[in-house]
Amino acid sequence: MNIDLPRVRKAISALDELVANNPNRCHGKGQRWIDNLHELEELTMATPVKQRIREYRERLREKGYNGTTIYLPAEAHKRLLRLSKQADISYGDLVALALEQYEKEGARNGQG
Repeated sequence: MNIDLPRVRKAISALDELVANNPNRCHGKGQRWIDNLHELEELTMATPVKQRIREYRERLREKGYNGTTIYLPAEAHKRLLRLSKQADISYGDLVALALEQYEKEGARNGQG
């Protein structure tokens, strides 16, 4: 990791200058953010992670999605990631499209 020290020094200098030129904004006597920590925590982390995940999964089920776990060979997983990114769709939607295509091909070949 390379750190551009001249750039860091320049940024710190610019911040020092900003504070010096705006003392009323930077050294005000108003409330400190720490005085509102409880409220900030409620705003930023109002819902526990497990509850958010549960609610997210429920919203997906309401849209007709079901969860599943699949294990893919490493190369297939890489292809899934690449194709999902290229098509800008979720892994699940990509797999669903692949299944539809597979069924269509099977029907054309008399295997449906």
